[in-house]
Amino acid sequence: MADWRDYLDKALAYHGHLCSGQILGLRVVLKGLDLLGLDPKAQNRDLMLFVETNRCLADSVFVVTGVTLGRRRLWLLDFGKAAITFLDLNTRLAFRVAVKSTVRPARDEKDLVAFWGRYGDDEVMTCQKVVVPLKPEDLPGRPLRRVACPICGEDVSDGRDVILPDGRAVCRHCAGHGYYLIA
Repeated sequence: MADWRDYLDKALAYHGHLCSGQILGLRVVLKGLDLLGLDPKAQNRDLMLFVETNRCLADSVFVVTGVTLGRRRLWLLDFGKAAITFLDLNTRLAFRVAVKSTVRPARDEKDLVAFWGRYGDDEVMTCQKVVVPLKPEDLPGRPLRRVACPICGEDVSDGRDVILPDGRAVCRHCAGHGYYLIA
C-alpha cells in the first residue's frame, strides 16, 4: 500500500493547509484503494467513490485519485461522517472506510503528521465490505434520460425528476424539494 506521507505536499497545495482531515482523508483513500487492489497511481476509470462529508477529508479524494464530480464517479452524500465508500464497477466489489472517533489530537498539537503517524490504520479507521445498489441512471456515462420540467423549463437528467399525482415529471425544486428559495 502507498504511504499517505507521499501525498502530503499535494494535499497541502490543493487544500490550502494541512489538517487532521487531510491526513485522515489520505489514509482513508489509500486504504480503500488497497482493499480493492487498485493502484493509486493508475487512472482507475472504473472506480466510483461515495463521500459522506463536505469537510476537509473530501479533498483527499481528488488529491490521490483525481476522481471528480463531473464524470459521475464521485458522489457527495453529506451525511456529516468522515467516511468514503469505494466501488469497483468491474467487479462490483465495494468497501466503506470510516474514521473512528476514538483518537483525536489536542487543539494545540503542533505536529499532526507525527501525531497521526503514531497510529496504525486499525486504530483510526474501520473497513467493511458493502453493496452499493445503483440504477443504470446512476452510472458514469451519458444521461440515459432527460426531461424538461414543465413548470420552470429546466432540464432534469438521470431520473432525478419527481412524478406529480397528475403524471407530470417535474424537477425536485418545483415539486417542493428544493434547497433554495426564490428571492
